[in-house]
Amino acid sequence: MTTNNCLNCDKELTDKFCAGCGQKAEIHRITFKNLIFHDILHGTFHIDRGILFTAKQSLLRPGKAALEYISGKRKRYYNVFYLILIMIGLMLFFRHIDELFYPQEIEAIPKPSKLDETSQRLNEMISQRSKFIILLFIPFAALNSFILFRRKKLNLSEHSILTGMILLGIILLNILTNFFFLFDLTFGLSNTVASLIVAGLIIAYVIYAYIDAFSADYSKLGMVFRVLLFFGLLYIELRILLYLMVGIITDWKMVEKVTLSPF
Repeated sequence: MTTNNCLNCDKELTDKFCAGCGQKAEIHRITFKNLIFHDILHGTFHIDRGILFTAKQSLLRPGKAALEYISGKRKRYYNVFYLILIMIGLMLFFRHIDELFYPQEIEAIPKPSKLDETSQRLNEMISQRSKFIILLFIPFAALNSFILFRRKKLNLSEHSILTGMILLGIILLNILTNFFFLFDLTFGLSNTVASLIVAGLIIAYVIYAYIDAFSADYSKLGMVFRVLLFFGLLYIELRILLYLMVGIITDWKMVEKVTLSPF
């Protein structure tokens, strides 16, 4: 079906795509064949290509991929922040999947000793706002990298793209390891050891991501110094965040110790 004006916005057509809204000039009639092979299969796999490419890049070359995106090579990439939200939902699903598939085993696990009221309320707050708290990594890490890695002359928003790509990789690693543990492939490792392995992988990945992005601009010693400072600043920021959350919960009547176990 071809017309002289766009069927979507009525702008005069001069090319294969409308200059006003971007819709194709030639629109096919919806038949069963077109529905299956174009609207469903083509549309689905076109989206998946962008998602899979972005996910792969975030794991294998997060720093260089982010710099490519910042420089303008964006067509092949899916929106990083949309993908983060999708992956956060998937990550939380895998964290609770044991409760869906093995409810009797979960009930059989002995409950930990009762937490004090402040710890209970803090854990509830973290659990209920987990998506928001995970996303706080982006402004914290972006500010830190903006301060520490100045030679690339990226602005704060561009550092947010970089930290968004890194957060996507962290979430994907978390999903992969949770999937691994779900099928009992940990060779009898305890939960503590498994958690330490995951934490070590994530820390190593973050170090790799910043080396991937900035190693050409700094010496090895300079990179080590900046990465250590990055983690130090991140630790201070998380401590301040925890302090503020405890203050809100206790109406600023501080307690000496809280126990975190939100999941």
